[in-house]
Amino acid sequence: MDRASSLEPGLLPLPRPLMAGEMLDAAFRLFRASLLRCLPYSGLTILLLQMPTLYATLTSGGPTTYRVTHVVGRSLVPSGALNDRTLVYIAVLLLGVLLIGALTLRMHEVSRGLRPRFRTEIPTALKRWPTAIIATTGALLFPLVLAFAASIVRSMVPAEVIVVLGTPLLWPTAILVPALPAFWCDGLGPFAAIARSVRVARRGTWRVVGALFTTLCIVTVFYVLAAIGVGLLSPAFGSADLVVIAIVTSLLWIVFGAIGVPFVLAVLIVAYEDLKLRDAERRGLWA
Repeated sequence: MDRASSLEPGLLPLPRPLMAGEMLDAAFRLFRASLLRCLPYSGLTILLLQMPTLYATLTSGGPTTYRVTHVVGRSLVPSGALNDRTLVYIAVLLLGVLLIGALTLRMHEVSRGLRPRFRTEIPTALKRWPTAIIATTGALLFPLVLAFAASIVRSMVPAEVIVVLGTPLLWPTAILVPALPAFWCDGLGPFAAIARSVRVARRGTWRVVGALFTTLCIVTVFYVLAAIGVGLLSPAFGSADLVVIAIVTSLLWIVFGAIGVPFVLAVLIVAYEDLKLRDAERRGLWA
């Protein structure tokens, strides 16, 4: 059977370089066309990101207190080595790379008008998983460094100061982050994807920065809505068990995150296609 489906045709590849508003409009159309088909992956991704909080609540009696449990800490982790909190975060990051890859593959198929299939996406993502870790680390190097630094100094520096100091990192991030769609959508190796990202984005950094900033603003709206939902539901539970409250809170984040993650990837995919088209035009490879 032909894999072509009744999806909206002509989403990608782009017919021509786009203006900033047109690029966001194209990203929204891709997001709208792929949202329902991406929910299995995006929901699992957000659920996975909630695992450290749920794990801490179940093992320590509170969402902000961590300790090495008798089961995990003493049987699997030597004294003085990695604790269970670190192991959970490492597992979440590694599995997150896999799920984001599968989600990107699905959105890429939708953008081409193809019918997405689990039986091709999952094996492809698993096969490329080891090299995807390298590509993802390179693409998100500066946000990861900022997150690591923030976790160290957050007790000494207000969060607002960290945000202000981290804003200039949008520019180097804009140069590297297109490596993600280059790796998953174009099938490049991790270092080739990073090299292509630098080449196509170095002259259009402001476009990616604008797209990233707009996306962050939209995602912030989702965050505020989720926080409002948590605040409205909290009085209903009263002195309910912390585990129940943590589960309900996680479910709210899943709902909003399952919408936010595909939108972020849609913007990134369209921005990469636009940058790639402009690069080909500059080098005389597109007519």
